Amino acid sequence: MSVSNYYKQLDKPMSNRLARFAATREASPEVSIDIAQLQSRIAELEKAEITQLVDPQLLDRSPYQPRKHFDPIKMAQLTASVDAWGVLENVIVRLVVAGRYELVAGERRQLAAIAAKRQVPIKVMDLSDRDARRIALAENLNRVNLNPIEETWAILNLLAVDLEIDSTDEVKSVLYSLANVAKGVKSRENVSPKFNDQQTIVERILSEYGIKLLSFVKTKLPLIKLPDNVSDAIAAGLDHTKALAIAKVSDTAARDDLLRAAIEGGMPLTEIKKQIKSLQPQIEPQLPSPQLRVKNTITRVVAAKVWEHPDKWLEVQSLLERLEALCGEK
Repeated sequence: MSVSNYYKQLDKPMSNRLARFAATREASPEVSIDIAQLQSRIAELEKAEITQLVDPQLLDRSPYQPRKHFDPIKMAQLTASVDAWGVLENVIVRLVVAGRYELVAGERRQLAAIAAKRQVPIKVMDLSDRDARRIALAENLNRVNLNPIEETWAILNLLAVDLEIDSTDEVKSVLYSLANVAKGVKSRENVSPKFNDQQTIVERILSEYGIKLLSFVKTKLPLIKLPDNVSDAIAAGLDHTKALAIAKVSDTAARDDLLRAAIEGGMPLTEIKKQIKSLQPQIEPQLPSPQLRVKNTITRVVAAKVWEHPDKWLEVQSLLERLEALCGEK
């Protein structure tokens, strides 16, 4: 498999890759291990003596890996180093089927080895599907500067593991319900024992990564539904708050022009919002109907008790006389 084809695989839907992976493994009881212990063991194995070298193309990407984008400059530097010296630290894997492995930690080293046509040193760990998923997500959240979209997906998938929920859509529903509770909105669903357990799990995981629930729901969840070119801009380094503002422009051509200007010109958020406001159609203020205008005026006159103010009452009396004349009542 070429490196370019490998990168293309990174963009395939998570569900498809999970389904293919599940088909290669036999069902087995999953006993979860403490995540800190897993990370400590991985760190030890990476530094351990190199004893086994394999073709890097025998290593399959973890279906739980949230990262889809790698800095091309850093990858080029790593590839040059691997080309000159080889891979100096073990890549951590687990056995999937005979002769093939799944990456647990060290994907950048594997990609560099493919590009440099070098073998990779591996250490094999015995991990359940659940722990493999947890460690892939936790390792990336702790070690790598994920872009905001990748980070959001990683958090959703990590929550799915600990909440024992299959779908990230269900996780989002839980998060929206918890956000409503935080805002003081109550319902029968969010006072059940199950909901309380979910709340405890979500609060624990979010706090581990310094994330506030309401902020995550408001500013991070919308990122996973952005137009493709806006998502690509975030991956390339555009601040996600700017991207969210630009994504609100409904006209595709105008949105693309503004996105290009924001990227090329380093436009600040205040200027982006100003440009967005200028794109909005100018709507002429609608005057109330004649009937409503008369009714509102009478209400205001009564509320102001103008008869208690001699100067105003004289003027109002004059206006009333003119109105009565116009109505033919005099």
